[in-house]
Amino acid sequence: MENRPSPPEHNLFDAFREDHAVLGRGFHELSQCLRGNDAAAAREAAERIDTAAGSHIAFEEKHFYPALARMLGAPEVRRMYLEHSKGLAAVQALLAREPGAPLPEDERTRLMELSSAMEAHIAECGEMFAAMGRLPEEEQAALYRQLTVWREKRPRWTGLAASG
Repeated sequence: MENRPSPPEHNLFDAFREDHAVLGRGFHELSQCLRGNDAAAAREAAERIDTAAGSHIAFEEKHFYPALARMLGAPEVRRMYLEHSKGLAAVQALLAREPGAPLPEDERTRLMELSSAMEAHIAECGEMFAAMGRLPEEEQAALYRQLTVWREKRPRWTGLAASG
């Protein structure tokens, strides 16, 4: 029998991939609703994103992105924060609307652009996965522990923005 090293006790890569799949589906749904001019469904999608994304966004912005800045550089990480702010702006704008209120065309166009920018950010996560693999094993384990703490807290994305 072959003697293999034991797998890491954490599963940062899988947890991160799972979170990105949830976010990707959420923003894809949001964009579809906006393209179809279904303001009520878009607001419902924004509500689901707000609830589902908070833990992952908090983890990325408070723990993972600072670790990535050492490898990718500050300008690249600033771009990632900016892309998050576009996704958050779309969610906040939709949640601020009365349920069922129609979207004026200029606002619908603006929200589609914001949602599409976040979709592109999520789709380009390959660079983050590659960088994650270059982190020392101990740092990956520590990051995974941080992610699990945020998952237990389950903050809303908009709550993170409100708390600074």
